[in-house]
Amino acid sequence: MNNQQEDTGTKTAELSVRRTKERIEEVTILRALAFLAVTLQHCIAEYIYRADILPADSIMLAMLFHFTRFGTPTFVFLSGLILFYNYSGKLDYRSFIRKRFGDIFVPFLWWTVIYWVAVDGVIGGKLAQPSAWIGIFPQLLVPTNGYHLWFIIMIFQFYLLFPLFSRAVAFFRVRLKRHPEGESFGRIAGVSALLGLAYLVLMWASYYRMPDWAASANGFWSAVISYRSSYFVMYFFYFLLGGICAFGLTRFRKFAIDAAGWAAAAFIGAYIWLGYDVLRFSTERINLQVSTYLKPSTSVIIVCQLLLLYGFALLLRQRQGRLYRMLQFIGRYSFGGFLSHAFVLMLVSLVTRSIPLSGAHLPAAVITFLLVASGAIGLTVLLGKLPFGRWLVGSTGRSAAAGHRKKTS
Repeated sequence: MNNQQEDTGTKTAELSVRRTKERIEEVTILRALAFLAVTLQHCIAEYIYRADILPADSIMLAMLFHFTRFGTPTFVFLSGLILFYNYSGKLDYRSFIRKRFGDIFVPFLWWTVIYWVAVDGVIGGKLAQPSAWIGIFPQLLVPTNGYHLWFIIMIFQFYLLFPLFSRAVAFFRVRLKRHPEGESFGRIAGVSALLGLAYLVLMWASYYRMPDWAASANGFWSAVISYRSSYFVMYFFYFLLGGICAFGLTRFRKFAIDAAGWAAAAFIGAYIWLGYDVLRFSTERINLQVSTYLKPSTSVIIVCQLLLLYGFALLLRQRQGRLYRMLQFIGRYSFGGFLSHAFVLMLVSLVTRSIPLSGAHLPAAVITFLLVASGAIGLTVLLGKLPFGRWLVGSTGRSAAAGHRKKTS
């Protein structure tokens, strides 16, 4: 009985703290921008490898692709920001994981089945072969039909390990409180810089050394290294950067505005270098693997983009214009849109792959992006209205839909 009362008290305290905290409106805007970036990446990938594409279209699509590198790491950054901001005190781990499992992992399970049915079942003709249905289970570990679902597997590792991250950060914060505010900020900046350097070293090893390690290792270790992009450790810096933002929100907002100049300069330099790398190491077709997330120059681009986009989101929040309202709407349904956008893209590609597009791949990719992004958000809104919509698009989509119904009734 005492344990139950303690658990109830902990949950009540958590809810009370979260309700009294300021709503970080820029999070929804950044979530929308991240969703749009990921969707554009996959639309570009749909066209850039086609046999009839012209070099001019390939180069332009590759340049556009490099502007979208912030997509997935921004989701990691926002996860760190939201978790550290909402759960900075005592954490009821069981309740915490149960909520994440229902809101995130259950939709992942359903969409894994949906993508298997669509790709292997319908297109591959295996739906009438019950013995082939076991092929769904490998998709839960290494998604290939729903190729973007690897992100859910990776981000859930942060949720499972969040108490360890929380304790480590709390340990550091206690020691910072012993110093004056100005000195504490300097120490945070120094630690952030050290973490950034360590992360760049990890990215350097990942891009320049680990492929050779995988080739020379045995079967098990070769697989472990080869699938390193699915491990949380490869994205830890963005998660901790979100935590830094959460604990010093006012400071971080000011820093994002003040740092816009040098962040833009660093972005331009890294962007040019990355584009040069892609052209150097591409042959007849552009090789987008050269601009992988797990590369030092790409990491520099992503961090600079994060700062620039955070400042941009703050400006939009201040002006409250039409673009702000549109991104707020997209961001509200972005999780369901993320899960479903590859399905919408697959439907669009069933039509476009039979159309000769020589000389028109760039506009085709842009038009496809507009169709897929709007289609995925529209589908999420519709699914969110279903009684079981939460299990398909997460609680955000369902609660948003419920709020919409209440306002219009």
